[in-house]
Amino acid sequence: MATREQQRRINTLVSIFVLAFGGLMIASMLLIVITEGMLTPKVMLYADFRKASGINNTTFVQLAGNKIGKVVEVEFVSESYPCNPQSEDIGGVESRTNDCEPWMFCTELDPAAALRLGVTSPGVCAELEAYSGNDRDYEGCGGPDSCPGGQICVTKAFRSRYREVRWYGQEGWCVGIDADSQRVRVRMEIDEDALQYIKTDSRASVVLNGILADPVINISVGLGSESVESGERLQTESSLTEDVLAIKDQFERLSNDIERGLVGVSALADVLEDERTKANVAAIKDNVAAIEQQIELAQGLVGAVMGDDDTRSELSQTLRETRDAVEGAQEQYADLERDTKRTIARVEQAAGELEKLGKSLEDPNSRSLVGVLMHDETFEADLDRLGSGTEEALGAGREAFADIETVLGEVNTAIDQREGSLGRAIRDPKVLYDIKDPATLRRVNVVKRLVRVVVDAEEALGNTVRVEPPPAE
Repeated sequence: MATREQQRRINTLVSIFVLAFGGLMIASMLLIVITEGMLTPKVMLYADFRKASGINNTTFVQLAGNKIGKVVEVEFVSESYPCNPQSEDIGGVESRTNDCEPWMFCTELDPAAALRLGVTSPGVCAELEAYSGNDRDYEGCGGPDSCPGGQICVTKAFRSRYREVRWYGQEGWCVGIDADSQRVRVRMEIDEDALQYIKTDSRASVVLNGILADPVINISVGLGSESVESGERLQTESSLTEDVLAIKDQFERLSNDIERGLVGVSALADVLEDERTKANVAAIKDNVAAIEQQIELAQGLVGAVMGDDDTRSELSQTLRETRDAVEGAQEQYADLERDTKRTIARVEQAAGELEKLGKSLEDPNSRSLVGVLMHDETFEADLDRLGSGTEEALGAGREAFADIETVLGEVNTAIDQREGSLGRAIRDPKVLYDIKDPATLRRVNVVKRLVRVVVDAEEALGNTVRVEPPPAE
């Protein structure tokens, strides 16, 4: 049986073992906490991927290859990303914006589409629909506004501006767009001290650190001066798998084009082996040689034109006159453009002066004559009285015209009814006959000549002749 001393020694050893084991456990837990960064302050960021294969809540997040956090949530979202069509991927460093992923472009929105997507910005990031491979599915276009709603004209300027937007069809086609993006949203919890190295131009991508390694999310170090804030979205880059698949698609299309080209070459070779084709080619060759000979000998229409010095000089003169006419038209167009600009400037100046005049007239403190008269109550009363007097004068004039019309009506009635001297004279056929009778006209002419002779004789004697007017009836 163990003595009391031995029992005390055993209890001491057990206590030391328990304390050591507990301390080891605490140290291990602290080491795990420190290693996992649980004591470091965290911030939240998120990124929307087109494809996120293998990403789950155990996926690590790294910054330029160094672990800074992990994924905490993965969900599917349908999102519309606002942008500015006037500055997206165009302009200088200060005015240029880059709100869309590299494979997207910024398209303008009409009010109905903006209401449907729930955005207030003038534009939204969109993708081109995949090329169907059939040219008949697309209509031609001539500019940005030549396509119906929901489509965009893929032009050379569009391809030059958005170089990373994938489109394998031809230019000058109306292509459908997709502004309602279906994405995999990955929320990440990262160390707060790493946030200072993540800029607004940083990109998140799904990478593999080895052939058999699990995928991780890698964030690139940005080159800009503005850092992202907690809770903001990081733009994404295409993953290695997406790039490989895109290269595979391009290689398949190139192989198909080469195959079609080889088929065409084979068909051309078969045609060239045909005897009729050989005979046609030989005939064309002989015709070309005959035409060259005619030109050298100045024979035929072309030869005569090319060999005649007068014809060549006339053609040269015609070309010079045409060039001079074109230059004159260009000068006239430049003069017309200058005159138009000058006229527009004068019109704008006149409009400005009229606007100033209108404002000065509306000003009650204006000292101009028109302004004073417009705001003078006495002048307004005088204008009212003048208007009333004018209306009375017009009324009196109307009454006078009415009286004149009444008198003329009575005269016409008297003439129609042969009343009075004038009515009897006009309606009496004998009077009209006497007036139209040649003998009467001759007698009147004789009387006029006698009167003229007497008047001339009296004037020759120095006497003034006074012709009395006929007595009134």
